[in-house]
Amino acid sequence: MAEIWIVEEPVSNEFLDDLGHYIRLDGKLDSAYFVGADGENYVDENKNFLLEFLFHQNRYPLFITFIVYEEQTEEYITLLKQNNIDFELNILEEKRTYYDFSGKHQYHPPCFTAKIYDSDSLAHLINETYWLPTQNEFYSISFSDNLKFKAEEVIEWLRKRKRSIPTFKIEAETSFITVFHDGAGFYLFSNEEKYFPLDQFVANLPKGTVITQINDTLVDDDDIEEE
Repeated sequence: MAEIWIVEEPVSNEFLDDLGHYIRLDGKLDSAYFVGADGENYVDENKNFLLEFLFHQNRYPLFITFIVYEEQTEEYITLLKQNNIDFELNILEEKRTYYDFSGKHQYHPPCFTAKIYDSDSLAHLINETYWLPTQNEFYSISFSDNLKFKAEEVIEWLRKRKRSIPTFKIEAETSFITVFHDGAGFYLFSNEEKYFPLDQFVANLPKGTVITQINDTLVDDDDIEEE
């Protein structure tokens, strides 16, 4: 089991802006938990702990949303169909630009939302797609179908651009995860009593989890035990 550290952060517009991707909430949450795994190979450590956390929650269906590059659309359609994973494919309104030897190209990003009903499908999909957030593509996991993209104008490099803004609807019993920059950990957003206050969240971590730090405090305790 990985060693992890946890930070509880108040949710504000400034906090959401710092996450990238212009994430917005349709509703209000007071705070979120950041969970990061330590280790020499931090990408695999964080991916594996995310899977362990989701296995331990044992809550289905899960809605995994990820954006791919245009040329990968058919590859991921095939992957999902071959593994009997239900999905929706949406083409987002924003335009992206890339350049190659033939010049400038623009496209609308393909966005998949896969509906996961079991641990085998969960493991397979995350193992096949976790490289996307390591490239800082948008990647989220929701415990309900609560995510929509809304086209809005934003200012980038002193110019107005249209972007597809991921917007999570906050209702009763809302929980969702976004993966941090470079795949280095994840944020859990929730209003569920099972995750708040902090000791409730700790009690819902997988057995054997080692916490090295909580907020600014180093932790020397033994492994977490189940309730």
